[in-house]
Amino acid sequence: MPAPPPWQFAARAVMVVTGLVLLLIVDVQGAVFYVAWSLIVLALLSEAAATLVYWRRARTGGGR
Repeated sequence: MPAPPPWQFAARAVMVVTGLVLLLIVDVQGAVFYVAWSLIVLALLSEAAATLVYWRRARTGGGR
């Protein structure tokens, strides 16, 4: 049985899905538009940062 995904993955997925749903439901105007895009961009940036940390740990032999 595979291990469940880390909680960070679930949090990023929720942020992206919430942002996309807001973009679909809202009239793509006002503050909600910026909140939706902020959620999506924040999820992508945190994924990029996590990937960078993973690569650095794998390269240097560090980690758990």
